[in-house]
Amino acid sequence: VAITGRAADDRPLDARLWVRDPARLVIYLHEYQRTQRDWWEEAARGLPGDPSTMTLDLRGHGDSGGDRQDFGLMAGDVRAVIGYARARGYQRIALVGAGLGGTVGVLVARDEPAVTVAGLSLAADFAGLDALDAATAATARLAIVASRDDLSARESLEQIARTARLDGSRAVLLPGRAHGRALLTTDAEGPTRRVMRDSFDRAWRQ
Repeated sequence: VAITGRAADDRPLDARLWVRDPARLVIYLHEYQRTQRDWWEEAARGLPGDPSTMTLDLRGHGDSGGDRQDFGLMAGDVRAVIGYARARGYQRIALVGAGLGGTVGVLVARDEPAVTVAGLSLAADFAGLDALDAATAATARLAIVASRDDLSARESLEQIARTARLDGSRAVLLPGRAHGRALLTTDAEGPTRRVMRDSFDRAWRQ
């Protein structure tokens, strides 16, 4: 289902919704200079009783309005989409974010205490977006994955794990150099999916 939401400044936010379970929703957030299309195949997976899924073009990306450099507004945009989802009855919500999408997801979780986040190669700091402080506020609802040879993502994982005191089951460093969405297309897929499933389970228990 194609959806056009509205940001606080009335910019259009383009999203897609795959309707399954009427109460549980996973929202997928893409990397910088990518679009929600990266997540469509993943979002389309699932049986009728599985959680519903949604993808979103971040501000200034794909068919969403605004400037893609307005990073400080992106978390608010995602919160607006969460508000839309809750108005439709989705009360248990999990975020999966790759790269920039993971950083934005952590900022959202800081202000949305019922939302969990699985971050794939997220940046501890992205153009002034500080995920370190936000991660501390969302420790119990955060899990992150990065590749050992993806040096920037690895450093971010180590920083966030130290700051938010994440144990080895929720700050997972994997062999290889896959980044973001690519963690689901390499030998890292199995462990990455386990982290995602655990994150979803935490959201459904809330």
